[in-house]
Amino acid sequence: MVNVLLEKIKMLESELEEVKTNNYHAKEKLLQLFKECKIPKEKKDKFKSSFLKAISLLDTKSTQKFYDENNALKYPSFLEVAKNIKNGYLVIIDVPFEKEKQKFVLGFVINKISPFFTLTDDKIIGIIDEKQLKELKKIIKIPFYNPQTGEFSEIEIFKVVFDTDTFDVQNIEKAKRVFEELRIRPSFKNKRYVEYSLTTNKVIDFEQEELNKQKTKFSYIYDEKYPNLEVMLKREIKNIPFILALLERIDEEMDQIKDSKGIQNIVNRMLNYIELNMPDEGILEEVKFLRQRLSA
Repeated sequence: MVNVLLEKIKMLESELEEVKTNNYHAKEKLLQLFKECKIPKEKKDKFKSSFLKAISLLDTKSTQKFYDENNALKYPSFLEVAKNIKNGYLVIIDVPFEKEKQKFVLGFVINKISPFFTLTDDKIIGIIDEKQLKELKKIIKIPFYNPQTGEFSEIEIFKVVFDTDTFDVQNIEKAKRVFEELRIRPSFKNKRYVEYSLTTNKVIDFEQEELNKQKTKFSYIYDEKYPNLEVMLKREIKNIPFILALLERIDEEMDQIKDSKGIQNIVNRMLNYIELNMPDEGILEEVKFLRQRLSA
């Protein structure tokens, strides 16, 4: 929705510029015609006054522009819109390049990801949603053509995505400070992409964090007996957080499971069922590991 509004603002600004340009040319033509008009002396002052009042209507007042000359959001405009955003991720991209490359990278992310980006202090800052985050992750290097040399090269960029509760000025400034620290830390020197939580002040993995949140919803798994879990598994086989929580319990209770031949058989059947019906490679690795522990 925000992107649609920003595009509408850009369109209106373009229309306003066109109106101002047309009005300017209209005034110039009318003034030229006025100079050539032959008006009786006794009517000249009154006619001139009326003419100038009429032509003044062509003047257009200057307005605060949202966009700069490169059709990118100005930083103050970005902050004004951002404070009203309720969800998403804050993105900061490092662009310590010459102006032409900065503009190129900015134009690239605006066209490929979202129009909600701005350039300030050698940083491109934007707000994106879940779908746009997946697209951003894929961008590692950006092909660049230098019209002056006629050569192609690649621009490798360092970017940090922040998870935050609000997009007010305080949090954005905090994110900029964290970004400055991360980009020079030795442990992140060779990384091109980092995910960071402004709420907990630490580097995180968004997907893993979401899975952990989902797993807590299935804490009841620890209260169920294994025969019941086997029945539930067939109903929840497509539910990855459920599967992860189940495998976690099996891992934690492995010693007790191996003490009971009956429960061991049930767990073996569950692992077989997961292996046959769950294509996720990460989960299959866990199943393989648990089966090895179970047979050891």
